[in-house]
Amino acid sequence: MNKELRNKLRAFIDETGKSASAVAKGIGRSPAALSQYLNFSYKGDVAKLEVAIENWLARQAERQERNVKPQTDFIQTSIARKVFELADYCLIENEIGVIYGPAGLGKTFAVKEFNRQNPATILIEADLGYTAKVLFQELHKAVGLDGHGQIHALFEDIVAKLKGSDRMIIVDEAEHLPYRALELLRRIYDKAGVGILLIGMPVLIGNLRGKRGEYAQLFSRVGVKGVLQVLDPSDTELFVKNALPDSNGVYKTFHSVANGNTRVLTKLIRRSIRMSEINNMPIDKDLVTEAGKSLMI
Repeated sequence: MNKELRNKLRAFIDETGKSASAVAKGIGRSPAALSQYLNFSYKGDVAKLEVAIENWLARQAERQERNVKPQTDFIQTSIARKVFELADYCLIENEIGVIYGPAGLGKTFAVKEFNRQNPATILIEADLGYTAKVLFQELHKAVGLDGHGQIHALFEDIVAKLKGSDRMIIVDEAEHLPYRALELLRRIYDKAGVGILLIGMPVLIGNLRGKRGEYAQLFSRVGVKGVLQVLDPSDTELFVKNALPDSNGVYKTFHSVANGNTRVLTKLIRRSIRMSEINNMPIDKDLVTEAGKSLMI
């Protein structure tokens, strides 16, 4: 057994605070096997296990080296301001609101920050597996209940908890919700009188209307909507200066290459910093343009 490797692995676990089960999963072994290895009692193929450990530790070292995080603080971009403005309106006025726009604009980042700053809000992040019952199980737990029961009972419990509470339900990626879930949210709005904010891709607005306008009862409840566009150049400047205080006017190149997309911009900044470090070059227009060629834009 390679004692140096064992000590290196144990030190990594101690320094990072990673759980043994997470490390074992990364290595591709059971927690029991990892524990036995660390305690010099592993009876399996030690050489094969140590190759897996070495490879895993090498990946972690590489990941740490590359883990440049240019955006550590919330940045109040024009998109974030619009999300905050509409979310605040729905919260104060107990309205139903809809915010939609293309992927990668920072909708989720903004609404998570709004949720963090406003504990009265309940944030649900929907996905493709969300049925009406799954949504209401999550809401049931979010209001302090157990998430158990049939959908009608879940609905009644949630209404009872929220009525008169002045809270707001936010559903991110709401385009994944089926019509029944959307209609039941409308009924919560009607019966509990709380604000509801739905955020998603442009298809969301079509889902609320119905293909032939058959969901008019739902759509008519929408009190306010916001359409999100790409970042302004001034937004890009904020991002770039936050990560690269001495970047001067290079933000214009970042904006052009990222095409106003927040997600692409964040990746582009990270890639540019990495390329600058590897090649010992300043981050200028040429480097940013070259960094953009390696991204899926």
